[in-house]
Amino acid sequence: LFPPTPKNKITLANETTIVAPLGGYQYVPIETIEPSNDRTLEPWTDCPIHHISKVYVSSEFKEKAKSAQLFFGTIRDYVSGRPTTLE
Repeated sequence: LFPPTPKNKITLANETTIVAPLGGYQYVPIETIEPSNDRTLEPWTDCPIHHISKVYVSSEFKEKAKSAQLFFGTIRDYVSGRPTTLE
């Protein structure tokens, strides 16, 4: 579906036919979402199956959260104001 193909061409208004760059390269379609709808960095604290709230009070979690503070501090500018913690 996406390898270069000389069939990937277009006819311009002056009736010149051109092939897409790189021998007919076709871009892979990418679907994006608004930052306010992104759930990739959100915790699932209300999940009754996984009992995630018990994880947050464990010493292992607290230790990992402390060690991740530097990383989360560096990505703060790239997540559109969303929380950058493990909680």
